[in-house]
Amino acid sequence: MASEALDHVLRPPLPWRKESLTECGLDPASFQTITRDEFIAKVKDLGQKRSAMTTCMTCWDTARRWPTWEQDPPRRLSREVKWGGHGDDQFTRELYAITALIEAHREEFDDYLAGLETTVSLQERRRERRAR
Repeated sequence: MASEALDHVLRPPLPWRKESLTECGLDPASFQTITRDEFIAKVKDLGQKRSAMTTCMTCWDTARRWPTWEQDPPRRLSREVKWGGHGDDQFTRELYAITALIEAHREEFDDYLAGLETTVSLQERRRERRAR
């Protein structure tokens, strides 16, 4: 019986990053990979035990534990902080670049924030309705 390569799950990148890694930190170009959505579908279709037999266990655990940027931006950032960013101080450089961009476009940044503050949160509205 030939052994099949394990699926590695692609880590959802931060919005400003071009490159990607697997959830276990490997270069996806060198390994068999699936997206987070494909991973979720695989677990749903095969069940936890069967899908675990063909998925990198580090990717398996990490994909289930850490949210995407769209789900929870602060927790997604906390992953970068907790694990030291993306090697060789990339995360620190990114933070300096974001700071410089905000300073160079302060008015536009402030206007964008003000717009977000006035936007109605659908999630909050749903919570209010359920509370009634």
